[in-house]
Amino acid sequence: MKNKLILILAVLVGLAAAGGIYMYLDNMKKTYQVEGDFAKVVAASQRIPAKTQVTAQMVEIKEVPTKYINPKAAIDVKEVVGKTVKSEILPGEQVLRDKLATGKESSDGLSYLIEPGKRAVTIAVNEVSGVAGQILPGDRVDVMGTFDFQGILTTLVIQNVPVLSIDQITDASAAKGADGKNRAPASTLTLLVAPEQMQPLVLCSEQASIRLALRAATDNNTLTLPMTRMNNLVQ
Repeated sequence: MKNKLILILAVLVGLAAAGGIYMYLDNMKKTYQVEGDFAKVVAASQRIPAKTQVTAQMVEIKEVPTKYINPKAAIDVKEVVGKTVKSEILPGEQVLRDKLATGKESSDGLSYLIEPGKRAVTIAVNEVSGVAGQILPGDRVDVMGTFDFQGILTTLVIQNVPVLSIDQITDASAAKGADGKNRAPASTLTLLVAPEQMQPLVLCSEQASIRLALRAATDNNTLTLPMTRMNNLVQ
């Protein structure tokens, strides 16, 4: 009986000691948090491969001593969810802002500027077909093609498509010279098109004469225009 009492007392003392240690550490943690020694950052809860779109299930908020927090670390889940990872992030690793593609920075690479479900297609242009070099990345254009099919005809192939790049330049400001004027007319333009627009655009660029029409910055309307035939013009 005496041995059992000693055992029970030992267990109670052990529990009390453990509880005291827990409370002490918890209080210390809260003290450090108040004093700014800990801060919250976004960390990967699993491995996130490169070129993966981040979901809420892939990340978590962790409390980390401030001296170990990377200055580029995201502090809010909203900063990372929906963004695409440029390079692999390992479990527990802080999610750094510069590892996430914004879809707006040319330094991320062209593939990160392409909207989901769209494609980038490059066509050859010259000073005339490319609107005298006045087209800049970010502008929107219509593409017309002139064919010799049962007579000469011109038709509107696709319309209201964004220009991703001129030659290899994806930034509008970089496409201008030091004097603020556009550089020499581009030899190629890369357009952002829907999958169903790819084949007509390529066919037109390979077998027809292409001409681009630059749209007003605020004009997103689409038109239904009949094709124009040479014999209709000379009747």
